[in-house]
Amino acid sequence: MALTTGWNLRQIIDEIRMITGRPDTNMLSDESIVNTINQYYQYVLPKELKIFWGYTYDTFYTQAGIDHYKADNNYATVNPTITADGWPIDWYIDPDTFYQDFPNQETTKAAVASGDGVINSFSFSCGDFPITQASLYVTDGTQVARSTPGGRFFDSVTGTLLVGTVDFTTATVTNLQFLTPPAANMSIVATYQNYQANRPQAILFYPTSRQRTATQPAIDATNFFIVRPVPDQVYMIKVQALQVPAALGWSSGGNSIVYTDVPFRVDLGPLIALATSLTIFRNANQTDQYNQTLPEYERYKHVAISDTEELYLYQRSIPTF
Repeated sequence: MALTTGWNLRQIIDEIRMITGRPDTNMLSDESIVNTINQYYQYVLPKELKIFWGYTYDTFYTQAGIDHYKADNNYATVNPTITADGWPIDWYIDPDTFYQDFPNQETTKAAVASGDGVINSFSFSCGDFPITQASLYVTDGTQVARSTPGGRFFDSVTGTLLVGTVDFTTATVTNLQFLTPPAANMSIVATYQNYQANRPQAILFYPTSRQRTATQPAIDATNFFIVRPVPDQVYMIKVQALQVPAALGWSSGGNSIVYTDVPFRVDLGPLIALATSLTIFRNANQTDQYNQTLPEYERYKHVAISDTEELYLYQRSIPTF
């Protein structure tokens, strides 16, 4: 295998063609190779190797009264090293434990209106404020309107987004409309949780499950952080994370391949070429070639992780709890 001072995408593609015996673009297009490269480079390599140089910080800023924050999908993993304005805070991945330590209990029920069978627009103040995000639900005894973290409502049975908004800070609901007008003499009852704002001391990272038919926005919104206590002002939250590398070859955002793109570490070229070649062999059912190439891939994988292992070797282990 040729040794170079650094590897760009052109060199990686050439290496793949040499390893797989596919020198002609009629046999395998550059576009197909680049897509296979990125499937490994972006989504397998970071998790398989956890190279020291791939770690960074996912940083976001809290807002007063906001406890739900969308997690950045540009990170392959997040780790329990997290601070709020530099102060260490507790890390949770189990909702049961998190809500045991920080109870998520709707503590207040209040009758806020009454139905007459005709009116179907309700604006009111809950009285006690502020309200924890998404803790509010309003019911006429049959229908239930649940609040979203963003201050909207949806029907709890059908999932239909309803007309109406809620300001959690002032505990005011504006123009809430159920799917059907509440029946005459039915009380409209609001249930919610109040909170005392402060600097965050704990955070829950909980990737929710997604359905097979989920839309892309639904998929993007599945990972989120919840902080407790609910912030009273802006705080900088820093979470150690392993970043998903930017795709090779498409850095310009156009339809043409950028052959001068380089991996986040230029010495990863042989490893990427070998991993991509293994995928090509597997897809072509070339078992012999796959088995012959696998030991070389394992060798370069060890080379790629060796400096990370050496860094940790000379550092005393520190417990994270």
